[in-house]
Amino acid sequence: MTLNEKLEHFHDSVIESATAQYISIIEDYKKILQKTYDDHKNSALKKAENTFLIESDIILREKNRHLSNVAVEYKRKVNEKTEEITEKIFKDVELKLKEFMITPSYSEFLIKKIKEASDFAQGNVMIIYINPTDQQLIPSLEDKTGVRLTISNRDFIGGIRAVLPSRSILIDESFLTKLAEEKNNFKLL
Repeated sequence: MTLNEKLEHFHDSVIESATAQYISIIEDYKKILQKTYDDHKNSALKKAENTFLIESDIILREKNRHLSNVAVEYKRKVNEKTEEITEKIFKDVELKLKEFMITPSYSEFLIKKIKEASDFAQGNVMIIYINPTDQQLIPSLEDKTGVRLTISNRDFIGGIRAVLPSRSILIDESFLTKLAEEKNNFKLL
């Protein structure tokens, strides 16, 4: 082998070795860049996913808060309407009671309640009160029941109230009390 051939062979070997090293360095660099890219991509995806979850949660909470506010508002409106309707119903009932109080059936009702209270007293002293608006009925009621009646100093719409002092008992058959009890127990829905 001549010197030129040796030089050329050496040159080819060096070039081949340098090219192999270059290719190896480039491949390693590509792998490092690919790994950096993949790590950055995964990090960015996780960050985006976390941001998405956080924002979704915020939107969901905001929606729930809004729905809650709307539900509270609807409930308030329903309660207002319910109270309005309940008041109207009980005003109608009061009107019906006042209409009832001018009928002969009302006197019969009072007679029945006075007799029930008197029977309950079993001969003990009992004070039976009637409403001031029923004052004109006293003579007729006393004749039919044989019981002395007292006019109440409080308006209780109608009906009777009776007190049995010896046993500290109040019998309240007044329309005012009955209306209040019904109103407390009344449920429109």
